[in-house]
Amino acid sequence: MEKFMEYLPTVFGVLFLLIIWFVIRRVLQTISDKINNSESYKEDTLRVLEEIRDELKELNRTK
Repeated sequence: MEKFMEYLPTVFGVLFLLIIWFVIRRVLQTISDKINNSESYKEDTLRVLEEIRDELKELNRTK
């Protein structure tokens, strides 16, 4: 039992570091996902605007 009590602070320290590591990893992953979604949204918006521009050009030619 005494041996177990000697290692208890070390075990808690390692668990604490693991929890901090998982939290930081999760936060960074969430930020990365938001950035990727933002880039995807920007690309989709640009594609739609290009399609609208092309349609307007075509309409101007036919008039």
